[in-house]
Amino acid sequence: MLRPAPDLPGVPDIFIAFVREERAPLCAFLRARGVGPEDAEDIAQDCMERLIRYRAHSTEELRLLLYRIARNRLADRGRSPLSRNHLSLTERDGNEEAASASPDPLRQAESGQMLALLRQALFKLPERAREVYLLNRITGMSYTQIARHCGITAKTVEKHIARALQGLRKELGPDPLHNDGDTE
Repeated sequence: MLRPAPDLPGVPDIFIAFVREERAPLCAFLRARGVGPEDAEDIAQDCMERLIRYRAHSTEELRLLLYRIARNRLADRGRSPLSRNHLSLTERDGNEEAASASPDPLRQAESGQMLALLRQALFKLPERAREVYLLNRITGMSYTQIARHCGITAKTVEKHIARALQGLRKELGPDPLHNDGDTE
């Protein structure tokens, strides 16, 4: 649940604006790592509260610190014995059948192969194109947010995404799991 921002004397307006701007991308970052929506909001709130002690830093430093705090919180959460089996109520309700039904072995194998192929293809991309692509597709950041984060224009972000997609299509082809290396 989104908590209203309290009136914080001594907290710079730029910090408050930063927190408001980064909340949604941070929640998307957490959700992309398997955290439920309610838990993502709670962890994001905790991260923002921990970040306040660094409020005098630049927004670029704040962004790096914020995601470091979030990664540490995820690591802490993963080490907790209670969190390993924790599901929020929304994830538990009605999903017992879905959880018990496992995909067939062929699908699991193909998923694993596809992930391996995708990982290889991603590492063949130019570093900046890969970074921009992952920020957009994995963390859910918008082009504008990525531009601000990387210090580039939104148009350049668009070009990096296009370059990444083109490189992935080239590497993976139309049917990457059934490509025997033959060309038509």
